[in-house]
Amino acid sequence: MKTVNKTDRTNRTYKLWSAAALPFLAACVIADLAVGAQARWEDVVRAAEKEGEVTVYATNSVGDLQVIWDGFKKKFPKIKLNSVGISTTSEIVTKIMAERRAGQFLVDAMLGAPGATYNSFYRGKTLDPLPPALVLPEVTDLSKWWKGKHRYVDPEGQYVFVYQSTLYGPPFYTNTKLVNLESTRSVWELLDPKWKGKTIALWPRANYVSTALLFMYHHPQVGPKFLERLYGGEMDLTYFSDFRQGTDWLASGKYQICVLCRLRRAMEQGLPVAEVNPYQFKEAPGIGSNNGAIVLMNNHPHPNAAKVFINWYLSREGQIAFRMANNTQEDETTTSMREDLPASVVPEAARRRKDIDYIEISRHDWMEWKPVGDLIAAARQKSGK
Repeated sequence: MKTVNKTDRTNRTYKLWSAAALPFLAACVIADLAVGAQARWEDVVRAAEKEGEVTVYATNSVGDLQVIWDGFKKKFPKIKLNSVGISTTSEIVTKIMAERRAGQFLVDAMLGAPGATYNSFYRGKTLDPLPPALVLPEVTDLSKWWKGKHRYVDPEGQYVFVYQSTLYGPPFYTNTKLVNLESTRSVWELLDPKWKGKTIALWPRANYVSTALLFMYHHPQVGPKFLERLYGGEMDLTYFSDFRQGTDWLASGKYQICVLCRLRRAMEQGLPVAEVNPYQFKEAPGIGSNNGAIVLMNNHPHPNAAKVFINWYLSREGQIAFRMANNTQEDETTTSMREDLPASVVPEAARRRKDIDYIEISRHDWMEWKPVGDLIAAARQKSGK
């Protein structure tokens, strides 16, 4: 008969106790961390209320900005929101840089397009890193975000935070009375000679950067060759420089297919126009952020109030406000990178599918427009148009 000494019995008891106690201790540690994080957040809010105000610039393309502003004011009535809506991110860049040259550091946070923000503010070293400012537990909890991570445009993953999720496909639109592309399975079929002379396209203007064309240019299944064929005369494109003109031509049936149209008003009016469904092509769709980046300006005047705005905006409540600010027919493919928005506020077309391997567009090595612009300009010159 084997004798168990006192030491062995003690060790066995300790191991059993440890196995039972460790989950409880881990839960206690997690709970303590959560309590501490919440306390830190409440300290920031109190400090922000003492500062009394926060200044945010945003491009109008973010959505109906008033919906967002109203949501913040309701949540934090003691913090005055100095909100400035400006037409484009490029115009915001011009305004802020002019203010800074005059020694005025007025802006705390900015909402705008990832590309222009990265190329101007990040490269101009006018931003503070964002992670230290993220203190609200539901924002720092990566499980709340798509694929369990925060997304930044910059290579350091510190400065230009991307919160918007918009479905991208080839930027083709049709007159639905004249064209049925339901059987089309590849974007390359849109270069079929039968569409020659029946297609119009926006001519990318100065200071105009198309995320959709950047997506096409870098897409491993599409690439520069497709754009060369599209713009190089093979399709005998007719160009327009005003979105309204392109919409009128498409809706009236003067042309059957449009590249880079804007159809919000036409669709709301019930005109026979629609975007080609990205999921019908065998080429993978993309997830990008047209105007959904947020940054923290350096030398910002209200450090605590800036944290409050940024954390609220990236919270579930703030991102619901963002989604509701984009509640139009043309915006039905846009939502948040957060995963916990209620289904009732996220259109089916914007819901990311589990079975799709999306190509992520908002990345620093895809932000340079010049190669795309030069290719299109050369192709158009070759076509003689």
